Formats: sequence, C-alpha cells, structure tokens
Amino acid sequence: MGIFNWGQKRGLVAAAASGASLLETSQLATWEESAPLTALALSDLYGQNFQLPITRKVAMAIPAVAKARNLICSKVAGFPLVAMTGATPTPRPSSWLSQIQPGRPNFITLSWIVDGLIFWGRAWLHVTDRAADGRPSKFEFVPEWNAEVVNGELVAINGKQINPKDVVRIDAHHEGILNFAKDAIRAAAEMEAAALRTAHNPVPTIELHQTAGDQLTDDEIDALVAHWANARKSKDGAVGFTNQSVEVKVHGVPAEQLMITGRNTAALNIARIMGLSAWAVDAAVDGSSLTYSSVPARSRELVEYGLQPYMDAITARLSMDDLLPAGQWCRFDTTQLLRESFTERMNGYKAAQEAQVYTSDECRQLENGIPLEGNK
Repeated sequence: MGIFNWGQKRGLVAAAASGASLLETSQLATWEESAPLTALALSDLYGQNFQLPITRKVAMAIPAVAKARNLICSKVAGFPLVAMTGATPTPRPSSWLSQIQPGRPNFITLSWIVDGLIFWGRAWLHVTDRAADGRPSKFEFVPEWNAEVVNGELVAINGKQINPKDVVRIDAHHEGILNFAKDAIRAAAEMEAAALRTAHNPVPTIELHQTAGDQLTDDEIDALVAHWANARKSKDGAVGFTNQSVEVKVHGVPAEQLMITGRNTAALNIARIMGLSAWAVDAAVDGSSLTYSSVPARSRELVEYGLQPYMDAITARLSMDDLLPAGQWCRFDTTQLLRESFTERMNGYKAAQEAQVYTSDECRQLENGIPLEGNK
C-alpha cells in the first residue's frame, strides 16, 4: 500500500473531508515535512482532484498572508505587558510578565503566541518552573508542530509526555484561519501559482514581424531576436532600426496577463479574514475614499479592529488566578503607538491646565507615561 497503511490513509482523508485540522492527528510531522511525497501518494490513490488541507507553510507563501501575519504579530509583541492591581500598576509584578520564556525576549515569545492564535486559533505554554506559592514562574512556548494534542488537550511535546496541569492553553476568538478560511487561502495560493506560471511563460511584448524578402531560417530568426534584445540593453537601447523587410509590433502587457485584479481581490479577502483594512496588506478598494488625518488615527483602527482581539485573548488567559494572584491582572500598554503628535499633546495639556483639570505636574506625569491613578 505504499508509504502509508490503509488506516493512516483513511484517517487523513477523513480529516481532510471533514475540514478537521491535521493538528488533531498524529500524522502532523509526516504531513508537514513530506508534503510533496504525501500529495503524490494521495493523488494516485484518490485522483488528481484530491486537495490537501492548507498548511501554515502554504499560507505564509502568500504575500498578503505573510504581511498581515507579520504586522499583527510584531505590533502585539512590541507592546509591553503591564501588571495591574485594580486600576493601579502592581508594585512588584510577577517576573515572568517581562520574560515569559527564559533566554528568549518577550517580543519573540509573544510573536509566536499570536502566530498560533492566527493560524490554529490556540497557543500553548508549558510551565517549566513554579514559585513558592505554586504559581508558574517560567514557561516555554510550544509550537503546534511540536505538540501532540488529544481531544483538544496537549499531552506531549516532541513525543515526551507532560503533566496536563503544566499546560496553559490560550484560545483565540476564532478557530484559526487554517480551519475557517482554507478556501480563501487556497484561492489566493492558486492565484499566486498562476502568476508564477505566467512569469515563467510570458507573452512576448515585442514582435519582429517579417513583411518582405526571403523567409528567414530558424538560426537567422534567433540571431535577429538576440541582436535586438541585446541592443535594447545598451545605453542607446531606446533607439532601434529596422529595414523594409522587418516591422516592429509592440504588444505591451495586458492587465489580465499580470492578474492585477485577481491578486488584488485575493489580497482583499486575506485582509478580511485577518480582520484588517485593505491598506494593511497593500490592497486597493475600488471607489474607496477613506483617508486618515494622522498616523494615530490609522494606528487606532489597527489596534481596535486587528490587534485587540488577540491582545484580549492573551491577557485574559494570563490574568486568570492560576497564573496571577487574585486581584491582579495584566494588559498591553499601547500608549506609544496611539499617542498623538507632540504638538497635539502639548495643546491638550495646555487646555487641561486652563480648565484646571490637570496640574502641570500631572501633565508631566502623563507625558512620561506614569498613570495618575498610581498616586491617588
């Protein structure tokens, strides 16, 4: 039966047909690492129309997906995690909030946590050490390709069994784009593949058309074309000459040849499934007149509609009592991204002082990022 036994094949096909993620099966590593061989075997068995499930590798090969993923992950990971007690910053926060995984910056760890939420709708942390009160003090991030999941629970990492009590599962607000948006991702991938085929097989933009004289041989035609092409690369390439036997026809490149409209539509669909505006993936919307008066306005839209769901998913889970003491919670500090320009801030402070809402010292605290609640 080839490289798979029948039970494995049947399980893989059932997972694909039901739309279930292969992360739920034990064949993940084989599927990810030997995709071409797997595709060949399954297409032979079940026909050329058999479609493999969309993987992260396929999705990330799509420029719009890569840009959206990198934008969301880098922005969320760039915000510092701040511990709070009620409405005030916690004086002595848990050390792991500033470094979740030992030896790894929070920017990297948080980036991959968001990555897991985007693609699979979940992310895993494994507790590697605990404090005296029993709460975790150190974690390690577990990527999906190293996770063995049974009934939605992480049971092993790289084949090594772990204690379920040492697992922290962070759930997204959706089931992962590899599950709910596989058709849109497949369409975008096929569009990129079509564009690549077109690039490999371009339609000539210039035709040297013989109008008179003896028919040229194949070797003469090749020599003429090569001479013309090389002349166009010279410093005087903008000027050419033909005699009465040759006519130059310029065809140009039709828009459909570049697949501009189709690729733009695919990028728009990717932006929609990512919860981002078209500008975030460099896509254009016909008839759109949306403009932004300032960078903070665009940043605010990005945070509220694209980043906030992932930020809330992470902080909500990290704020639970099994990780932080009762009464404490954590949040992402987005001040640096959302703050107004210097001139706007100064005008605001001036108006606040004139209205006797804030004193000059309080305005100075706000400018330095010190919450006023902490001094009351």
